[in-house]
Amino acid sequence: MSRLFVKSIFTLCIAALLASASSAQTAGQYIAKGNKEQKDGYFQSAIFYYKKALKQDTNLLEANFETAQAYRKLRNYKRALDFYDATIANDGRDIFPEARFYSGLMQKQMGKYKEAKRSFESFLSIYSSRDEMYRWAREEVISCDWALEHKGDTADFEIIRPDSGINSIHAEMSPFLLDSNTLYFSTMRYEKDEVKKNNPVFVEIQKRVRDSAVWVSADLDLPISADDAHIGNGTFSADGSRFYFSRCPDLSSCAIYMTTNQAGVWSDPVALPEPVNVANATNTQPTIATIGEDEYMIFASNRASGKGGMDLWFVPLKNGEPTSRLRNMGNNVNTKGDEITPYFDAFDTTTYFSSNRHPGFGGFDIFKNQGTLGSFNTTENLGTEINSPADDYYLMMKRADSIGYFASNRISGLKKSGNETCCNDFYKIKIIPPPVEIIIPIDSAEVDTLEIDSIPAIATVEIENPKNLQELQTLLPISLYFHNDRPNPRTMAKTTNVTYPETIDEYLGLRQEYIDAVNLSSLDGSAKMELGNALQVLFEKGLQASLKRLDKALNVLLTELADSATINLAVKGYASPLADSDYNLNLTYRRIASMENYINHYSNGAFKPYLESGQLTIEKIPYGESQASSAVSDNRDQALESIYGIKAARERRIEILRIEEK
Repeated sequence: MSRLFVKSIFTLCIAALLASASSAQTAGQYIAKGNKEQKDGYFQSAIFYYKKALKQDTNLLEANFETAQAYRKLRNYKRALDFYDATIANDGRDIFPEARFYSGLMQKQMGKYKEAKRSFESFLSIYSSRDEMYRWAREEVISCDWALEHKGDTADFEIIRPDSGINSIHAEMSPFLLDSNTLYFSTMRYEKDEVKKNNPVFVEIQKRVRDSAVWVSADLDLPISADDAHIGNGTFSADGSRFYFSRCPDLSSCAIYMTTNQAGVWSDPVALPEPVNVANATNTQPTIATIGEDEYMIFASNRASGKGGMDLWFVPLKNGEPTSRLRNMGNNVNTKGDEITPYFDAFDTTTYFSSNRHPGFGGFDIFKNQGTLGSFNTTENLGTEINSPADDYYLMMKRADSIGYFASNRISGLKKSGNETCCNDFYKIKIIPPPVEIIIPIDSAEVDTLEIDSIPAIATVEIENPKNLQELQTLLPISLYFHNDRPNPRTMAKTTNVTYPETIDEYLGLRQEYIDAVNLSSLDGSAKMELGNALQVLFEKGLQASLKRLDKALNVLLTELADSATINLAVKGYASPLADSDYNLNLTYRRIASMENYINHYSNGAFKPYLESGQLTIEKIPYGESQASSAVSDNRDQALESIYGIKAARERRIEILRIEEK
């Protein structure tokens, strides 16, 4: 568990008993005491002292701001927003510009996306440092737009109230369903609802067995309990012979342990060696992925070599022990924020996890990435119902049974009064079967001649292999196509590490998403069929044909370059008009860069010496959206026209216009 995450969970739902402080103390002394309590993780105690200071002067900036911070860490979004707003109202010199940023976070976690966007934009207008908080705020503006666009989406999951016996007024986390009648999970339990600071409460793993429709407490049959540490995030190996879990002696140094079952007896737990557990980092939340005969561990860690915050990592296991081949799950999964609570479903090789930086509806949203480890696809938000404005995480999904569980602090469930978003409850989900596809295939010859507008059609016709530069001209222009905001969405970067074939693989995987957009649209029958047929051409022929044309051109270029020719490629980049012009300009640079990356890797790097010597040059002509057709919508609320329509698909391209000797 991340330090902030554990510390927040540790203090949730606690009503501290505090002695009255001396009235002779100054406001500054009260603030200092509050800061000390907050640093130590006692947020209710901190609020007590800050409010003492505010009784002396309600306009104290630091007291208002730090009170808001403490409420935020208790996940009391409403109270935190009140005190951030009070800070902003009294902060005429912008001493605490961060208050505007955190105000936006609180509004977003309350589902107030328009207000949150304004708060983030207000923060960006006054914040002078171009640091991580600035970049985060820019991403949150995009995330608010995403939430507004998708909050009305049809849900893929149905929420089912779980059987009684597992939720309480406290916090439940990390469910692991060993079988349909045996559940292990992490929780914080108290003998009393009120807990003093000198009587700390630790996370522990508990076991439940199903008796009819009720989960009944059972003795924990694992030797993992500890009186002086947090124990959580338990997971079994596929054969049930090993149990992995997190042990956290304090709030900043979790490690992953393993116990093994030998002849029916569980061994004493041992900490896993490097590269899983490393010093000066939290290493936690293990899940086991079995792919064929291979076994891997996926886990979360904030080690310094990551992308930022908590990242997800995976490592092959041999006899249950980690090997040395640790890998980060990469940019398709990890962000500068926190990626946590992984779960791998072997049924369809899907990794589920939560993130607070991928575009979403709240703080932590649940995402999925389908693909084998080391070959990840596009990360997808699981959408409405399963994700809320609050924090949603710890999903475990049995795709074969279409049933899963997750934890959330959304407004519902068994909460104490006073903070309706304090604590996690478990929610049960069921996959909703997709609607029946209504697009009817038509004869391929008919499809190949389909024209919808004057924009150049996506080429699908196979051509002969050109033998020289003169014959190569018959291929031009060579158009390469991209999904919306790809590669590397939500960034102002002009470069990318992605290659063009990787973008094609991702694009092809989105075919059903495009079909669903057509099926669920308000188009009439004939228009729906016409658009569906055009998209059928795109996915069945057009995308692969673009790559084949590029390969044929590259083969000719290698022959000509080896024969001492000096060649220039002129490449134009286009974008649909969905985002602002500066963003789209940089996006076209990334699209051209993905082609360059492919050329660099082509035929085991055969082009590299020619590119380095200047014998082969690439002239970049990035147009962005400046030449986009006026027929393409720039309205996010019209996703069929601006994202999934064939007109928008044709605009999202780069073109090799000229291949000429210099």
